[in-house]
Amino acid sequence: MFRLSKVPATICYFLSLVSLHGVSVSSNFHTGVHAGSSRLFRPLRNDHRWRLTNQKLQSIPRTRCRSEAEIRAITQATVDHLRAAADPNSQTGKMLKILEGFILEYSDSNIQANTPAQKYKDTLTTGIKLMERSFKEPHKFDILHRAIREPFDYYRFGIDFFRPLIEEENSKLYGKENVDKIVEYIKNGENVVILSNHQTEVDPQAIEILLEDSGCELASELIFIAGHKVTTDPLAIPFSLGQNLLCIFSKKYIENPPELKQSKQAHNTKTMKTMQSLLEEGGAFLWVAPSGGRDRPDPASREFVVAPFDERSVQMFRLMAQKAESASSRKTHFFPMAMLTNELVPPPDGINAGVGEKRSAKRGAACIWFGDEVTDEGLADLSPKERQKRFYENVVRQVEEKYEILKTARAEQLTKVQVS
Repeated sequence: MFRLSKVPATICYFLSLVSLHGVSVSSNFHTGVHAGSSRLFRPLRNDHRWRLTNQKLQSIPRTRCRSEAEIRAITQATVDHLRAAADPNSQTGKMLKILEGFILEYSDSNIQANTPAQKYKDTLTTGIKLMERSFKEPHKFDILHRAIREPFDYYRFGIDFFRPLIEEENSKLYGKENVDKIVEYIKNGENVVILSNHQTEVDPQAIEILLEDSGCELASELIFIAGHKVTTDPLAIPFSLGQNLLCIFSKKYIENPPELKQSKQAHNTKTMKTMQSLLEEGGAFLWVAPSGGRDRPDPASREFVVAPFDERSVQMFRLMAQKAESASSRKTHFFPMAMLTNELVPPPDGINAGVGEKRSAKRGAACIWFGDEVTDEGLADLSPKERQKRFYENVVRQVEEKYEILKTARAEQLTKVQVS
């Protein structure tokens, strides 16, 4: 551990700031953060035990940081503090080792993004405090979790935290005309379900950033069908708190461990009932990955491939939509989505039911494509089973075709960079 006598005054202030005991963060900590009502959802007024203030932050002189050297010094101070704060043999110590590697890459990405060092310091400090809270007092997520926007805006924090990882000049939202259709459907009280591939933990923030940058007013209204990891991993919880989530156990993990299978199935049944209620109420904007998990690289080529969609999952959503329309006349519209986001916090090669997987925070491109609406139009002469098959094939075809276009375009970008 370094000695304070050899550290610049700016870093001394930072060390006092990141002390993992007693420092708090305010809801207005970030410049430009706006907590308040969203258009469709009322903000969650939560008697959160983590009620945060900026009393100590206000007492710390605000020095103006500019250089790459200052970001690296801030990062090293943080890493040294984490090393000294935890028993390396404990579970917390193991998780902090993962966090350490993430922070080092995160600092590099912020340097590449030309993030002002003061902003980087503020964001990193807030993130560490929230993660430390998650270790000590893990949040218990409801089956339907609404994003916490006040007294601290977790949604905006997640956007601000991950934005430096996205290369704005190489990232793009395609299918804007379909986004406009989605907005109109939601405004009219109808439902929209996005059927998408899934590549990284930060897919929600990537989608929201690209939607916000395109001028879409519904970015914060998305409800993500989320697996257990994002609601139980202490490093993921602070970002999950800022999302609208329907929590579910993926089929890949439901039998591990065997003794919890029954309780997991019961949980999933409650989630389905909640989802059905949302569709019957109308105005629901849902995102789901029918593959049940993230895409992985092909073992031979090492290129990411779209994981197979579970046809039964797709058909289940169709049946729920039909039931909702029958019960309340609320129509549900289905749109495929292709995502190319694997450069940001990519998943490990294997599938692990536990929490605490290694994180990366490299900077890269994020591209998404909103495909054309999939309907049963023109299929009236087919049997119900054949219509289901055509529907599923249309969804998969669009996702795979658009993903290949995104992947090819990104490869061409990288080739040009290497040539130049």
